[in-house]
Amino acid sequence: MSVNQVPPETIPVPATPHSPNSKLPVVVYRGALLDKTLEGALQAVDTSEWPKGGHWKIAQENLAATPHYHSITHEAYTVLHGHGTYSLGKSPLDAEVDSDGNNVGVTLTVREGDVFAFPSGVTHCVTDVSPDYEIIGFYSLNERNSTEEPYDMEYALDSPEVTCKKREICELVPTPVHDPIYGKTGPLPELWRRT
Repeated sequence: MSVNQVPPETIPVPATPHSPNSKLPVVVYRGALLDKTLEGALQAVDTSEWPKGGHWKIAQENLAATPHYHSITHEAYTVLHGHGTYSLGKSPLDAEVDSDGNNVGVTLTVREGDVFAFPSGVTHCVTDVSPDYEIIGFYSLNERNSTEEPYDMEYALDSPEVTCKKREICELVPTPVHDPIYGKTGPLPELWRRT
């Protein structure tokens, strides 16, 4: 078996004026991936519904740190090596704190063996990595995308009015039938349906 059965960690990412984000939480499985090779990750992920989108080794000096989100798909990642920190839910146009004085956005740090999934609309970018950070990305297939065009790129630079309309588009992405690593019996589909 190439996965470890672990309970999901859920992280809410509230909407902002310039980032759609999602009512659905980010889902993280800490240490779920046992075989941390390319082949092991591809065996662990249900690639019939979550096809491989890319395989990246990200170096600190190459970080572009461009916040973006996808409006036609959800995405999942497996961490093969190292650790990385992500800024979630914050557009470059958003204030650092909201009207109540709370920080805008969420910080997520992931490590070797973690598997995590972003719902459609959650703005994200990598802000810090270890020298050996390596991940594989997967995109959920649905009637709004295809294996030829599994994702789109949105940069969270729209007005609040346009962002609100794009949030409605993101909310139309269907809930996956399969959890990316635990298949039909995994918790992600039920978590996202309940939210």
